[in-house]
Amino acid sequence: MGTITNSLDWNDYPMTLRPKHIEQIMGMSQKKTYEFLADAPFHVARAGRDIYISKMVFRNWFEGTNFDTIPEKVSSGA
Repeated sequence: MGTITNSLDWNDYPMTLRPKHIEQIMGMSQKKTYEFLADAPFHVARAGRDIYISKMVFRNWFEGTNFDTIPEKVSSGA
């Protein structure tokens, strides 16, 4: 497995990540990347054989943060 570097620049990646991006970021082989994405701990969108991952969702999982999510509106009960 490759090494994750501290010099990761999220601006180098598109808003919608593909498996090749996950492979680069996590330093995994292509096979391990697809195995990981088959049961990922975050939402993975599939359209046929294509796989798409929101950069915001992946980054929040990867960094253990939840800063970019929109809070649910609290109902006033009226």
